[in-house]
Amino acid sequence: MKVTRDVIHDLLPAYMAGEASADTVALVEEFLRQDAELARTVEMLRANPLPDLPVGLPPTQEKETLHMTKRLLRWRGVLMGSAIFLTMLPMSVAWSDKTVWVFLRDAPHEVTAMVWLAALACWGGFFYVRRRLQV
Repeated sequence: MKVTRDVIHDLLPAYMAGEASADTVALVEEFLRQDAELARTVEMLRANPLPDLPVGLPPTQEKETLHMTKRLLRWRGVLMGSAIFLTMLPMSVAWSDKTVWVFLRDAPHEVTAMVWLAALACWGGFFYVRRRLQV
């Protein structure tokens, strides 16, 4: 099997980081002896290394993420229950001789509008929290 330049490109990150096995190091160095252009590129990368990025998270990051997720799940349930209740409240009915729309019949129009707006706000909050949980 012939080792191509693409294979060496795939191995270079591990080689440059010093994480490659002895066999991989030998393979890359042998290829670099044969390919002067790639050898110059590797030398330029060694001369101007990229700055190290912090890889560690704060020790409490996982716990904070778990608590935030639990809080969002709790809010999602509360908002969905409230939204369903407030959506159905104006449509509450009573059956006697005929079907009577209890809330719409007895409530002023302003109250009905406020209940619908509250339901709309709850649905908006529910979808916002649901979106945050997907991220």
